[in-house]
Amino acid sequence: MNYSELLRSAVKESGWSYSHIVEQCKVHNKAISRSYLSKISRGLMPPPSDEVNKALAVVLSSVTSLTYEKLTLAKYKEIIPDEVLKAIASGQ
Repeated sequence: MNYSELLRSAVKESGWSYSHIVEQCKVHNKAISRSYLSKISRGLMPPPSDEVNKALAVVLSSVTSLTYEKLTLAKYKEIIPDEVLKAIASGQ
């Protein structure tokens, strides 16, 4: 599952609107826009910073199976070049 699918699945599992998630992120001192959340969850923008992922994980992990580790792993699988991932997997 790629980053956007993982995030979209967690949003659906939560039953919350993007607006509610954005408000909860603000409570945890990370302001993001509803538009930005929509774009990253649809894969229209690359995965966000680790700081944003931490806020999303804190908010969504209270009502879903999403964790910061899952979001971060999905993010880096997308942004690390394939040859680097293969080198890591082979123990180089």
